[in-house]
Amino acid sequence: MDGRLRWGLAAVCTLLLVIGGRLVQLQGLDHGKYSGAAAAQRTSTITLRALRGEIVDRDGTPLAYTSDAQDITADPKQIPKKERQKYANKLAPLTGTPAATILKLLRVPKSQYAVLATALSPKQAQKIIDLQKVGIYTQATTQRQYPGGTTAANIIGTVHSDGEGAAGLEAEYNGVLAGRNGSETYAVASNGTVNPSSQPQITPARNGSTIKLTIDQNLQYMAQQYLDRAVPESGAKDAEMAVLDAHTGQVLALASSGTFDAANPNTIDPNAPIDPPVMSAFEPGSVQKAITFAAALQQKVITPRTIISVPDAIRRGGVRIADAWTHETSPFYATGILAESSNVGTLKIADRLGPKIWDHYEKLFGVGQKTGIELPAESSGYLPPLKDWSASTFANLPFGQGESMTILQLASIYQAIANDGVRVPPRIVSSVTNADGAVRATRQPTGIRVISPSTSKTLRTMLESVTLPGGTGVKAAIPGYEVAGKTGTAQQPQSSGGAYSSYKNWDTFAGMVPADNPQFVVAIMVDNPAHGVEGGDVAAPLFHEIASYELAHAKIVPTGAKAKYTPLQDCKGQDPRFLPADVCHA
Repeated sequence: MDGRLRWGLAAVCTLLLVIGGRLVQLQGLDHGKYSGAAAAQRTSTITLRALRGEIVDRDGTPLAYTSDAQDITADPKQIPKKERQKYANKLAPLTGTPAATILKLLRVPKSQYAVLATALSPKQAQKIIDLQKVGIYTQATTQRQYPGGTTAANIIGTVHSDGEGAAGLEAEYNGVLAGRNGSETYAVASNGTVNPSSQPQITPARNGSTIKLTIDQNLQYMAQQYLDRAVPESGAKDAEMAVLDAHTGQVLALASSGTFDAANPNTIDPNAPIDPPVMSAFEPGSVQKAITFAAALQQKVITPRTIISVPDAIRRGGVRIADAWTHETSPFYATGILAESSNVGTLKIADRLGPKIWDHYEKLFGVGQKTGIELPAESSGYLPPLKDWSASTFANLPFGQGESMTILQLASIYQAIANDGVRVPPRIVSSVTNADGAVRATRQPTGIRVISPSTSKTLRTMLESVTLPGGTGVKAAIPGYEVAGKTGTAQQPQSSGGAYSSYKNWDTFAGMVPADNPQFVVAIMVDNPAHGVEGGDVAAPLFHEIASYELAHAKIVPTGAKAKYTPLQDCKGQDPRFLPADVCHA
């Protein structure tokens, strides 16, 4: 065999080896990849979207739900250039999208897909379909609905444009509400149509769960109305409130003035907290004195008729502590110190306890601690650690200055007093119902024994004196019912200098009704009312309105009990002509 023949044979053999190797690779090693690609060309998969779960109130009234909606899209290439302005003018009023925006979307070079409007109702979308415009299409989507608008918006929160939770319970429970999308895969012919002989493979969507809250929509709505009216009337910055069930600690209402519309995220103030009742802490002032008196009664260092000589000012740790009014040194009963809200008398009672015991009861009542409410970004408030106290710290704390709390935490303090001394951390989610109907009740926290039942009963009687003649909270009184509560007027810190303002206050009132058999607790805070008015002038009347509504709404009838008046001062041997008639009669 000559050389040329041998070289030709070698070349043929080499070519055959290369072709054989490639066949082995295609049919063996790469078989899975290419068969998968071929299958992908013969099948199509669509997403089966899960329906977001509802949020309902304690009676099942929907506060948030998802409905069918339509997005409006366009294929600009199908729309003649000279017609685009007419399209924009015609579609703008029907989509809510400015004509200039639509025209800009239709002019994007080489664009074949533009979203002109999202989540229109079926009725709105039908008006656009009826135009029969070439290149305009609809595609199915969903829309989150909030039928109450602003009602409970601070609690519910809102969602992003893609339907994911953005704030409030919508964000905190997003995984529960969102459910899980499914899919459907089906065979298609070479021309892209569905192959009728094929069997689609379906992974069903799992719809989101329904969250049932403890709040009452009617009470929530009315509370917001009262707050929204009180703020401009008092010239205040804003106001907050919380209503708790006296025995379970469940939240019946949790509101703030001027809240946003959950259906319109553009109404959210980016410079303000979404949910002030759990996110914003304030200094409580004298409303917090209830803790000092609870501790003193429990430790048996006072009784309601303990007489304490009270001047109108004293010095503690280099700080001058004064009462809100000028008076001669007077023999106050402990009840009178509470009813007339004497800072000096309260501090004298706190001295009998001492810092360690007083601090112990503050912590028992939950001051400086998160409640654990199922809402995002809860503030813990602030209670200075005992080890960091200066000589003057204990001169301010017993009457609510130098510490802070949210309105929910304030309500929780009074819930413990109303519930015979057992504090039940407040909760707002009652149950979760899965898409298959299975109901899972949320676990309620174990109550914490703070004071004894007898101490609670005695303290409630003393707190009743606040709303009786001579007390600071007479405007909270409700005819036919015994009301126990406490006013507060806390100076706000100045923005600079480390001192307190002489005219900016947090005005508060917290109380329970009926005092002889408490059913619910209401706590109010009004931020910086005009003219430096006090809690008894602004917060107490709000308590009266909200508590009166709830008594009627919950059909709580008067018990028939009448408050027994306790004298506020020991007036023996003193000339009654020079003494207030409402503090000395027995």
